Amino acid sequence: VRTMRASPARVGLAPRARPRRTVRPRRGGRAAPTRALITTETEAFDAFMKSASMRSRVALGRGENGRGLFTTAPAGWKAVELLLEVPLDVCIVCPVGRGLATGTDATAKKIVGAWEKRNRPVPDAIKDLMFSKDEDDRELAVVLWLLFATRAGGDIWEAYAAWLPTAANGLPSTLLATDEELASTQNEALVRRAREVRSLVSLAFDRVPFGAVPGKLTPDDLRWGYALVTSRAIAAEVGADEEGGADDTQVAVLAPCVDMANHVDIANVTALKKIGASDGGGLKGAYWRVVTGGSVDGGGGACCLETNRPIQGADEEVTISYQPDASNDELMESYGFSLRGNRNDRLGGANITLRLGAFRQAMEESGVLGGSTPEEDVRRIIAVTASACGGIPPGRELVADDDWTLEGDDIQRELDDAVKLGEAWERELDAFATTLEEDEAELLENRKYTTAFGRAAVEYRAERKRLLGVGLGALSAYVDWLCADDDVEG
Repeated sequence: VRTMRASPARVGLAPRARPRRTVRPRRGGRAAPTRALITTETEAFDAFMKSASMRSRVALGRGENGRGLFTTAPAGWKAVELLLEVPLDVCIVCPVGRGLATGTDATAKKIVGAWEKRNRPVPDAIKDLMFSKDEDDRELAVVLWLLFATRAGGDIWEAYAAWLPTAANGLPSTLLATDEELASTQNEALVRRAREVRSLVSLAFDRVPFGAVPGKLTPDDLRWGYALVTSRAIAAEVGADEEGGADDTQVAVLAPCVDMANHVDIANVTALKKIGASDGGGLKGAYWRVVTGGSVDGGGGACCLETNRPIQGADEEVTISYQPDASNDELMESYGFSLRGNRNDRLGGANITLRLGAFRQAMEESGVLGGSTPEEDVRRIIAVTASACGGIPPGRELVADDDWTLEGDDIQRELDDAVKLGEAWERELDAFATTLEEDEAELLENRKYTTAFGRAAVEYRAERKRLLGVGLGALSAYVDWLCADDDVEG
């Protein structure tokens, strides 16, 4: 689930998911840099993971989702198995959100100390923001900590900087897109929200304290930092402090390499992110191990990827869900991409609600939804059904309803509503400046865009048109089905 949402009053971190506890997290001592001859990107990435004391059964590769993580062997057949483990004192863990006046941030301060012990001291200017009770200060602190780490944070983070994506290469973001690329989404509401967030980041630049980051810091640098944190941070919470008082500090966790796992539909996820310690103490317990000298055998804390289902062999992509319930609008705003066939998308309904049971049966009997329906279209039908029928109960997206009846006047009202709904969806489709055919032709051109968001914008608007097309086809089939019989019941 999404654990931290963007707010109109601030930029808003959007971490991928609240992690669960690890089963057997461990950490090792700092390893010396590899001296082996490195000839490929994959070998270089493997050498980096070893230098940071990461345990791994994954390799860097490229697939249909672009650059991502891939398994090196079968895993998870008999039990949940570890795929990647990043020691917590390698991770950036920074308080975010509004701090309580009574909160001590005691555990969070120990967390920072553990990172400094392994890496380098965090500038006081950043820590002053970090332990402020103001959420905007804390949000700026995590961005500045990331920028400091990539420039002067020690061997691990300075090396990892080379693997982080940029605006032109692998980081589609509304914060980094050109005005032309934003407009090419053909969604005025999304463009408006993006400009609001960009304005907030511009204001944040004026609050950057002297000495926070070595070297020259430009507004583009800060936008890049916010884009990384917004799209890659994991949300967690610190539990009770040592004195037994309440310390409910929210933290944003930036874990090298874990953040390279790609997002897919919830049904296709192969891995879960978890943070914790072997004693079951969650984040608090994990860091307690780190700050008191926890060893590999003693159960030091880690941020992990673990199997969610059996992985059949080597070279299967390790995928996760950043936000299981996110629509394409939300994915674009937070991460700069959209999914083909997003079950969470919704079409405007003009205050019309069709009968769920009848609509579902019509989809099956008319052949719109069946065993041969492509997976992407199945998810689109789920989104269309939820849009037309006022939602679907959780877990029952493809479950038929046995108890429903339409007779006489009910059928006519249902027909009228289906036609009105179709007209509303037709108007939305006609309002686009380009057609689906034009969008797909542009995608096939492999056109060079100024930033990675350019192509993502075309993918986004094309998928909206695909959804509308499937919706109009489903409504047409529903009307034909209703007209086939005078009385219909299930």
